[in-house]
Amino acid sequence: MVEEDSGLPTDMLRFIDTPVAQPLVKGRNTALLGSVVFAAVLFVLLRLVAISTAIAGLFAAITLMLNFIVVWLRFQSHASTPLAVNLNHPFMDTAPMGKARILVQMADGRWISPGKHRVRTVPDDLLGGFTLVQDTEDYPALGRFSNAKEMAGALSRHLAIINQAIALRDAVNDVPDPIEEARSRESMDYGLLERSWLEEEEAVEVESPLVSFFRGKE
Repeated sequence: MVEEDSGLPTDMLRFIDTPVAQPLVKGRNTALLGSVVFAAVLFVLLRLVAISTAIAGLFAAITLMLNFIVVWLRFQSHASTPLAVNLNHPFMDTAPMGKARILVQMADGRWISPGKHRVRTVPDDLLGGFTLVQDTEDYPALGRFSNAKEMAGALSRHLAIINQAIALRDAVNDVPDPIEEARSRESMDYGLLERSWLEEEEAVEVESPLVSFFRGKE
């Protein structure tokens, strides 16, 4: 059963507000400041080559606006990550005092718990966009996740961050990693298969001289 909330609980913090995401915020601020400096330098250079103040100012303003748009759009792909964590999650960069918890925001604004498994997206052939599902054999659906037309860019980054948050949550809560368990089972199955093959090969090697002996008696 999927737990859900219409609004973000007070004990949860959006990903972009967590300590681990602050380098992204600082990078945005630095890029915006750099855009202002670049526009100012461009204005001065244009004035030095005898271009009128009005034209130089127009070019500098257009350049500044375009840079601001690029920086803001790049930042929004991180700021819009539909993930929230509580104070016990490693994204908070503090020692956990209890169970770590995460919530994921659906396309309709609801916040849900993704459950114990990692997640992935599958195309919604009826409505378009993507549905969030648990990454298990039967892919149980969690809800409509995105209206994006393709699985690329920001959507891929969001999914990667969410799955990392799930793995870190489970590490804090001492929950066995299902992927590691699957790898362990595969290793055991391979070992059994290899041992069975060797045993069969040894049986063939043992029988071969006997077959030759009886054939010699014929």
